[in-house]
Amino acid sequence: MNSNPDMMHEYNTNGAKAIANIIKTTFGPRSMLKMIIDNQGNLIVTNDGYSVLREIDTFHPIVKSLVEISKVQDNEVGDGTTSIVLLCTEFLKAAEILIKKKLHPNQIIGGYFKVLNSITSYIQKNFAASIKRHDFMDVLKIVSTSICTKFVGRYSRLICEIAFKAVYSLNANLKNLGIGENIKIEKIFGNKIENSRVLSGIIIPKDVCHPKMRRFISNPRILLLECSVDFKKTDFKSIVNIKNELKLQNILKTEENYTIYFCNIIKKFQPDVLITEKNVSDFALYYLFKSNISVIRRVKKSDTNRLAKATGSTIVSNIEEIDISDIGNAKNFCVKQIGDVCYTFITGCKNYSACTILLFGLSKDVLDEIERNLHDAIGIVKLILHKSSILPGGGGTELELCKFLSEKKYAKNDSFLLYNSICSGLEIIPKTLIENCGMFSLHAIHKLKKIHLAKGSFYGIEGKYGKICDTRKLGIIEPSYMKVQIFKKAIENAAMIVRVDKFFYGVSQQKKNSM
Repeated sequence: MNSNPDMMHEYNTNGAKAIANIIKTTFGPRSMLKMIIDNQGNLIVTNDGYSVLREIDTFHPIVKSLVEISKVQDNEVGDGTTSIVLLCTEFLKAAEILIKKKLHPNQIIGGYFKVLNSITSYIQKNFAASIKRHDFMDVLKIVSTSICTKFVGRYSRLICEIAFKAVYSLNANLKNLGIGENIKIEKIFGNKIENSRVLSGIIIPKDVCHPKMRRFISNPRILLLECSVDFKKTDFKSIVNIKNELKLQNILKTEENYTIYFCNIIKKFQPDVLITEKNVSDFALYYLFKSNISVIRRVKKSDTNRLAKATGSTIVSNIEEIDISDIGNAKNFCVKQIGDVCYTFITGCKNYSACTILLFGLSKDVLDEIERNLHDAIGIVKLILHKSSILPGGGGTELELCKFLSEKKYAKNDSFLLYNSICSGLEIIPKTLIENCGMFSLHAIHKLKKIHLAKGSFYGIEGKYGKICDTRKLGIIEPSYMKVQIFKKAIENAAMIVRVDKFFYGVSQQKKNSM
C-alpha cells in the first residue's frame, strides 16, 4: 500500500518506463526480436508489441493498464500498440516533472485533454489527406509502412496482396469483419511463403470418411449437421443381460433400422456432401457411400458456421427436421493432400462472406509470426476501406503536431509547461526510429524541426537508415484514424494514471467470507 501521492506518481511512472524500455527496441524497420518462453513452455519469437506485452507476467497495475490499451488497439486497428506505450510513458514522465514543479494533477489532466482536442481537430480539418481507398498501390504504401517494421518485412508486398484480396473478396460489413469468423488463416508446414494465397471459400483440415467416397465434385449440394448420424445413446449407464442370441440380433437390427431411417431422410434431399460436427457410425458411412454421398465428420463448430455463411446452408440440429432450404451450394468440392495432411476445399461459394488464407511456411515459429503480421495487415486494410484519410509516417505527424502546438501562444506559464511537455513526449517516435538504426537522434530531430518550420509537413525519418526524407515520395504513410486513436488512448490513459494517488490490494475472497 502506498499512501504518499508524490511517491505514487513516481511508482506509476517507473512501472511504465520499465515496460517501455522492454518494447522500445521492437519499434520501426530496424526493430529487434524478443524470444519468449510462455507459461506452457512454448517458444515465441516476435517483434510485435502486443505479442510481447501480453506474455509479460507482472503484478504492477500500471503495466496491466498499458497491456490492456495495447490489446484494445490491436483488436480495433491491428497496429500502433508499441507507439501507444511509448507515448503514454513519455506523457507520464512529463507529468511527473510538472508535479515536482508543484502543478496539481487536475491541472495537468485538464491541459492534456485540451491538447488532445486541439491535435485531433487539427489533424481532421487541416492535416489529413485523402486517398483512393480502392487503389491497390495506395493501400500497398500504407500497409507496407506497418509491415516493413515486422518480421515479414521482405514479404510486405505479398502480405499486402493477401490482406487486400481477403478483405475485398468479402461482401460483409467492414465494421463486423473479423479474422476467425469471416477470414480464416490456415497454416500449412513445408512450403515457401511465396506460395501463400487467398481462396474465396472454406478449407477444412479433414478427409472424407471412406476411401472410395467422391473427392472431386462440381456444383455440390452441401448439408450441414450439428448432430450425429448414429443410434442415439442414453445419457446414463445401464447393464442389459441378454440370454438369448435372437434377442441380441433383434437389438442390433433395431439399431441398424434406426440408422437406416436417418440415412433415408438424408438421401431424400440428394446432398452430394454431408458435413457434421459429431460422429457418423461405420454402418451409416457404408449406407451413405452406397447413396453416393461424401461424408466429413467431427468438424469444428467454427468451421461449420463459416461454411453456412459461405454456402448459404442452414446448420441442422435434428435430422428429422431437414428442409430443402437447408441445402447449400458451392462451385467445387475437392480433397487434396498437402504434406502429410488432407484438406477439404469448398470453393466458388455463392456468398462471399467467408474466405480462407492458405499460409505456407517452413517452421511453426515462422508461421506463427507471419500469422501475427498478417493479422495486423488485414486490420489496416479494413481500416483504410472504412476511413481513407492518411498522415505522414516516420515521426512526421508527431513533429508537425509539435510545430502546431509550439505556434500557439499562451500568457500563463502553466499552459506553456503543459504544451511543452506534450511536445517533448511526441518526439519519442522519431527519436526511437533514429536510435534503433544505431544513430544519435539529437542532431536529426533538430534538423527535422527546422524543415517542419519551413513548411515541410510531410518530412520524417526513413526507418531503415535513420535519414530524413519526404515520406510522400517513399510511400511512408499511415491511416489518420489509427494515429488519432494512438494519441487518444495514450493521453487518456496517461491522464487516468496521473489521477491515481493511492494503490492498495483489495480483500481476498477468503477473507470476505470470514467477515
